[in-house]
Amino acid sequence: MPNRPQWIGQSLRFGMVAPLVFLVDWGVLTGLSRLGIPPLWGRVFSLSASVGAGFLLNRFFTFRAEGRPTLPELGRYLLAAGLGMAVNYGVFALLHRAGLADAVAIAGGMLAAALVTFTRFRAIFRK
Repeated sequence: MPNRPQWIGQSLRFGMVAPLVFLVDWGVLTGLSRLGIPPLWGRVFSLSASVGAGFLLNRFFTFRAEGRPTLPELGRYLLAAGLGMAVNYGVFALLHRAGLADAVAIAGGMLAAALVTFTRFRAIFRK
């Protein structure tokens, strides 16, 4: 049986990383809220923690990059993540304006963003 394409395993691992990144974000925000930090301030820290966790998890687990992470690599990751957020919001807005249910619009935005970020992250961490 021939080897399956590398991107299949990467995409499965990418899907496993997303809930972990969410848990980091939510956990940090929840912890800071319990300390009395307002959610909008706490979100700055929780989002930073989740992006950092996403960078490391995607780098080492999803794409199995070797060597030490570099600052330029992190910069490219942040740009790709920002592009993913913009695509997510843009698709959500288009679907919402088209009259689709919010759940469908959110799912469409997330799917479009996942495709963009997966391909960009894959290029960043290519061996």
